Amino acid sequence: MRTFGWLGGVALLLFLAGCRYTFLPLDPGKPLPPERPFVVARLEKGAEEAILVLRVERLPSPGYLHLKWFREEALLQEKTLFLEKVGSYRVSFPLSEGYHRLVGLWVEGVLFQLDLGTPSLPDPDEEEKKGNGQER
Repeated sequence: MRTFGWLGGVALLLFLAGCRYTFLPLDPGKPLPPERPFVVARLEKGAEEAILVLRVERLPSPGYLHLKWFREEALLQEKTLFLEKVGSYRVSFPLSEGYHRLVGLWVEGVLFQLDLGTPSLPDPDEEEKKGNGQER
C-alpha cells in the first residue's frame, strides 16, 4: 500500500509537470496601473484666446504638468499646472493667426499634444521643381 501511494505521488508530479501554464498561486492578481496620469484634453478656440479644457481621470501621485504653447516653431508661452487630485482644469493661452500647438509634459515625457489651425507645409509642386538634391 505504501508503494502504491509513492507511485501515485510520482505520477501526480509527472502529470503536473506536463502542464505548461501552471501558476502558483493560481490567480496572479491584477497588474499594477501605469505610473502616469490619464487625462482627457481638448483645445477650445475663442476670439482672442485658446482654452485648454483638461479632465484628469487617474492621478497616481500629485505633480506638475508643464504646458508649452507654440506658434509654428516658436515657443510663445510656458505654464505649469499643479495636479493634486482627479478633476477638471482650465487654462487659457493667447491666440493669433496661424498654426498653434500645445504640448503637455509630465515628468519630462510627453503626455499629450493638441493643435489648432493648419500647419504651413511646403508646396509639393515647388519641391518637385527644385528636385530632391540629387543630380544625374
